[in-house]
Amino acid sequence: MRVAVADVGTNSSHLLIAEARGEGGGYRVLDALKDRTRLGECLDAAGNLTREGEERLAAALTHFQALGAAAGVPEVQVYATSALREAPNGPEVAARVGERTGVYPVIISGEREGQLTYLGAAHSVDFGADNVLLDLGGGSLELARGGPERAEDVLSLPLGAIRMTRAWLHRDPPSKAELRALQDAVRSALAPHLGRFWVRPGTHVVLSSGTAEAAAALLAARGDTLPPSVNGLTVTTADLAALLERIRGLSAARRIRLPGLERRADTIVAGLAVLHAALEELGAERATVSEGALREGMLIEELGRHMAYAQGLSARQRSVLATAERFGANLAHARHVSALARDLLARLEAAGETFPPEARSLLTAAAVLHEVGQIVVQSAHHKHSAYLIRHAGLRGFTPREIELVAQLARYHRRSGPKSSHPEYAALPAPDRALVARLAAVLRVADGLDRSHAGEVRLHNLTRSAPGWTLTVSGATPLDLAGARDKADLWAREFGPLTVLERATPEGILGA
Repeated sequence: MRVAVADVGTNSSHLLIAEARGEGGGYRVLDALKDRTRLGECLDAAGNLTREGEERLAAALTHFQALGAAAGVPEVQVYATSALREAPNGPEVAARVGERTGVYPVIISGEREGQLTYLGAAHSVDFGADNVLLDLGGGSLELARGGPERAEDVLSLPLGAIRMTRAWLHRDPPSKAELRALQDAVRSALAPHLGRFWVRPGTHVVLSSGTAEAAAALLAARGDTLPPSVNGLTVTTADLAALLERIRGLSAARRIRLPGLERRADTIVAGLAVLHAALEELGAERATVSEGALREGMLIEELGRHMAYAQGLSARQRSVLATAERFGANLAHARHVSALARDLLARLEAAGETFPPEARSLLTAAAVLHEVGQIVVQSAHHKHSAYLIRHAGLRGFTPREIELVAQLARYHRRSGPKSSHPEYAALPAPDRALVARLAAVLRVADGLDRSHAGEVRLHNLTRSAPGWTLTVSGATPLDLAGARDKADLWAREFGPLTVLERATPEGILGA
């Protein structure tokens, strides 16, 4: 299995393409790319992303998608952080860029960003029983505390290197007074949260950011020769203070000549000042640098989800998964749609709707295979999916079951089942009813992952006199629109469906 993930930050966007190795969660990196999108400099007076910023983002995602396709990955999963998260027009920009490029940048919260970065760092350097991670981006600083694998507490503060440079450093080189004011602002922002992230005896402190990597490289450099990697290197708070003082006195023209700062000379002073002040305020004397960050966390999470899903399948459903992979289907999307479809089916049954025992297995197979026709053509891929399923040689299914799976996939989009469709009309009446009802479920499940973000969770499905109400969380505006657009067959088979987003308490992890 191959996976392509990318994160869109305030300063740059990063792509990572990797291949799973064995069943232990390991992977091999096939390709990586950094694009200097610099979205932070493309904000208007109201904080909206400008047309220039949108063009930069679209160009980066188009390039990422092309590299992913060349590596045999059907789709790149993209998470957008501070720049789009804080821009008032961020959701609109994400939707437009997704429509233009076919890659939808999912805007995630600072807490979600911290969780994934913690996961990526935990697989890059040794974590102990108690760890505090500081991840500095262009727009925000994330702090996370947790155990060997998972963050238990995450905080996101608007203290990113680009943001702090613009807010506090107006001279070149910056004055001591400017630097002192910047660090005072960092300490003030951290003060209310010290109890949550204070460094105790035995706490392992980890830094994850381009600023931290650049600082560690400069401290470990021999002349103009930088170390090939800084992953796992330890830097002391005192060393960072000395490096900050050294760099602060240089103009941008001189900083750019330092090895490793060619593209970071304009933000390195603010970045170092934020990290140094934060470490001091938290009581940390030293920290370990991790090169693993958000995109590595995304990759590890995606591979873990896929392994857990595959292990829970029956032998014949594994053959379905192998078929989907053979035809180049987006396995992450297929897996999530199948999970949503099974959940919807179970909730319908709990509400009194009856289905035959085979319904769950047929729906799962159709959900995994519903987009395999895209290997032929995008525009009518639902019809090609049905054809490929009929002739794929699925193991463990009877000819009747294969035909039902094919027709379910056929009706996951566009027109619902009609008596004028020859293959549908040829089915016995009970099978026609089953296809229509299960296709209604599949259409809503597919709509709920229209963004291909894999974040939607179901919470409640209730029936009342006007119809059904489905409450979900984690849905993007695109997902909600997708589910509502594709609820037509559901309305015909079960009654009108209203889809609502559940409000998530801010700062609650895993809600």
